[in-house]
Amino acid sequence: MTPSNQSMKSWRSVIHLGPCILAISLLWSASAIATENFAGFRHIDASGEPPEPTQTASDWGPVQTDKASIANLSPVLLPFFNNGPVFGLPGTVVGDFWQNTQLTGDWGGFRTSLAEHGIFFDLYSTSAYQDVASGGLKTGGSFVENLQLSINIDTGRAGLWPGGVFHFTVASRFGDSAENTFTVGSSTPQNTGLAFPGPFFDADVYPTEYFLVQALTPKFSLLLGKLAILDIADQTLFGDSAKYYFANLNFNKNPIALTFYNTLTIAAAGVWTPTKWLTIAGGVFDPNTQANNFAAHAFDRVNLYTGWIFSYTVGGLPGQFEPQYNWTNKPKIDLESPFGSLSLAQIPSAIGVLLGSPADKKLPINYKSTTWGTIENISQYVYVKDDQATIAAKLKSGQPLNGVGIFARFGYSPPDASTVTLHGSVALFAHGLCEARKYDSFGVGYYYNAISHDLKNSIKRLTFNTASVNDEMGIEIFYDFAITPAIRFIPSYQHIWDPIAAQVSKRENGADVFLSRLTFNAASVNDEMGIEIFYDFAITPAIRFIPSYQHIWDPIAAQVSKHENGADVFLSRLTVAF
Repeated sequence: MTPSNQSMKSWRSVIHLGPCILAISLLWSASAIATENFAGFRHIDASGEPPEPTQTASDWGPVQTDKASIANLSPVLLPFFNNGPVFGLPGTVVGDFWQNTQLTGDWGGFRTSLAEHGIFFDLYSTSAYQDVASGGLKTGGSFVENLQLSINIDTGRAGLWPGGVFHFTVASRFGDSAENTFTVGSSTPQNTGLAFPGPFFDADVYPTEYFLVQALTPKFSLLLGKLAILDIADQTLFGDSAKYYFANLNFNKNPIALTFYNTLTIAAAGVWTPTKWLTIAGGVFDPNTQANNFAAHAFDRVNLYTGWIFSYTVGGLPGQFEPQYNWTNKPKIDLESPFGSLSLAQIPSAIGVLLGSPADKKLPINYKSTTWGTIENISQYVYVKDDQATIAAKLKSGQPLNGVGIFARFGYSPPDASTVTLHGSVALFAHGLCEARKYDSFGVGYYYNAISHDLKNSIKRLTFNTASVNDEMGIEIFYDFAITPAIRFIPSYQHIWDPIAAQVSKRENGADVFLSRLTFNAASVNDEMGIEIFYDFAITPAIRFIPSYQHIWDPIAAQVSKHENGADVFLSRLTVAF
């Protein structure tokens, strides 16, 4: 029996498990890629498709399972959740150093065995050096490194229950501080990596994502837990991973979304695929979630979101269009009349708040109780080298097509609550055009951010007409050079006209930014070991003093985030029995 046929038979048990899994989930909630956004869920419904044979390990296709497996039916979802390639799925290459799509390869077959049993383990490292050559808030260079460790557990392959995936990510950013990296002064970061795990979380490790995806039927799935909204929503069909492609956030996410969301959110969402060409996603999202909190003030206010994804082809070339809508009742600064009476000493802080600094509780801030926004994206391949069968297989597994595409974003949010009230961007993206450089990509893009006229007027008033704000524009060009499939060097250049904060504070009307990124898809973690020795000294039978010593070799989080291979721990405990 093929995996697809077995998977279809197991949907009956999915439906019976649905209420139980939903209850459990609610308790839990307290190489380059090209994903289909939420449209990847359409592949879970295998009806009408020819059954796929069980593949050999070298093909990384479906494996034999008794329970429906998301990794078998819709492998594209795993790189969608990771925002990066996943070892053990189609597109994986195991060979020598120059061929491996993951730097450390197969670990002597152990990693393949893990993937076949539903455990996918991936580590990504992106080092970025930026040089603001002219303009902006401050010229000069800075360095940051983003680390991401992601684990996906496919419950079908693991033999637990059909149709589930549990995703867990630990992320960190190290290097120069936020003050020395947000130096362009634009409305959104010039490097999307600066948004992770949060704009001001630049020296620690956080569990940023832990969520369950559960298919209740072949056409309907739930997503419950904490996720990186910047990676999940508003993705285009190709070219939107900052690990490999465009660095500027305007080409990875519509900036209007930042009116509603932090980098992370706790979500309760559903995805419905009534047909192969339409996917509808929607749910309730928490606007207060941060990397360093679990559920602080969770859902005391809400974001209500829906996105409709239309998948189609034009002359055999894939395309996708996604209109989205968001409403929130989290109060936003009223940009038309942002403050009550201010002293002269408070004015600089008030201007800083309007430009994105954290709110000062001492300021008399006026708020709008609700606001809304609509954003759209469209992506269309205009040339593809691959044949039709390869196109379908690559789209299903999250691999980029060899060809050229164009994507664009649009958006609007009322000017009384959104800094960017109107957004438009367009970009050209190409991948794998030359067989000798089949992992290389390049792109060029342009964006336009119309700044709220209410914000412009408020800044004029606060600066006594000495500062004005123009709309912001920018371009970026990059080349993703694959030193090996697992090691990428990505130089890029950006010019930004009228970066908003630089206009106001420095009277600068432009910025030139050179950025170089080095990305590793590694997953190199050693096994952890440890020893402990203790002595329980009874001061009295009821009072015990217990000194101890531990040495831990290769603690996992310290390996990933600090490259440390050991830790010495001295611990003293005092225990009293009353």
